[in-house]
Amino acid sequence: MDFVIREMNSYKREMSVTVPWNGLEEAFEQAAARFGRGVRLPGFRKGKLPRRILFRNFGREIEADFIQEAVQKYYLEVLKEKNISPVSQAKIDDVHFERGESLSFKATFEMEPDVQLPNYKKKFKIKKNVYVPDVEDVDIYIEEARRQFAELRTVETGSEEAHLLLVDMQELERTGLPIIGRKVENRYIQVGDGVFGGENLDRLTGLKAGDEVVIEVKGEAENTRSKYRLTIKNVHEEIVPELNDEFIKKLDESAANEAEFRQNVMNKITARLQRDSASELRQSIRDYFVRNMSLEVPESMVENYVENALDDARKNDGEAFSEGSSRDEVAFRKEMKPPAVRNLKWYLIRKAIVEAEGFTVDDEEVEARIQQILENADEGKGQIRRFYRKPSNREHLREDLLDKKLFHHLTSFIKADEVKVFTRDLRRQRGGPPKIVE
Repeated sequence: MDFVIREMNSYKREMSVTVPWNGLEEAFEQAAARFGRGVRLPGFRKGKLPRRILFRNFGREIEADFIQEAVQKYYLEVLKEKNISPVSQAKIDDVHFERGESLSFKATFEMEPDVQLPNYKKKFKIKKNVYVPDVEDVDIYIEEARRQFAELRTVETGSEEAHLLLVDMQELERTGLPIIGRKVENRYIQVGDGVFGGENLDRLTGLKAGDEVVIEVKGEAENTRSKYRLTIKNVHEEIVPELNDEFIKKLDESAANEAEFRQNVMNKITARLQRDSASELRQSIRDYFVRNMSLEVPESMVENYVENALDDARKNDGEAFSEGSSRDEVAFRKEMKPPAVRNLKWYLIRKAIVEAEGFTVDDEEVEARIQQILENADEGKGQIRRFYRKPSNREHLREDLLDKKLFHHLTSFIKADEVKVFTRDLRRQRGGPPKIVE
């Protein structure tokens, strides 16, 4: 067998294969014998056709079957010899074969491109957000905790600011007609909160069960407004518990008093913001490599990624892309392609760095992490054990641990440009669509 592999671009290859007849003859005769055993012609017993009659009547079929088997066989042999793992199904062209002659064909396929890593061990600059909380974050946390334990009391006298309205929300056209499919039922909104305040506060005040009201909110597009008709089903007042020693103990047994409780809350908020900062830093590292490396992603990998995303969308929403749905498969594919390319670029870069650095995660490390998760769990340990008995879940955990090693390593080469971000500034920037409370 002779073969040549030609590089068409960084990921596409064309394989030309030629196999002489003396290397094919024995396999061809075996294929012909197998074919003959299944053939029946009038005047002959099944499988007992003379050779000349077999080839006279079925020669082309025998050759066609043999070509299919032989092409697959020699294609796979070349891949194995050259240690190539295609990421696409091969396209077979220019197939030539007749009994007594050599077999030749071309196979075009895609493979993962070689990734030429930059010298990232020279310091590279990355922006890092450092979040700075304040006492108002603690107040908000405590207020949300109190509301979680709040009791709801029905209000008969009419709604006021801070009351909760149980409503059906129907989006309306400009003409006032309802938009089909844009209705949300049995949702709580809070009078005065976000878009339910401001110019809508008066409209939402004084309402009782059975009332209807139309409100307007700023639309997603600039200088547009959306209308909603709210049908009031109930009006509730939240009765929140007092922040006394008994309630504090319910939330935090380690706190001896309110001062300690507030400090513990601040510590939790700080830890969460540090995790957010670390997560953003990891994303910035990924973006740095993807943005600064010239790397072509195989088209077949992008297509598979987009198709898998489309399948997931269908599974998560049974009516997605169905007849009459407003979702468009063509538009979805187009929208998904850029993130598919970015994510696949990082997949290839990550794989190259892991291989270059020799990072691995063995079974002992996985088991140690599972034990750590169990030790930190207050309840549900049996469920956690069952979860990690599933091989796929253990592999996800292994990949998480591998990511931890990778980013710890890469972070050591970063020259971080730290930017302080105050949570008070983030609170000022909040806004958006109507807040609907479950």
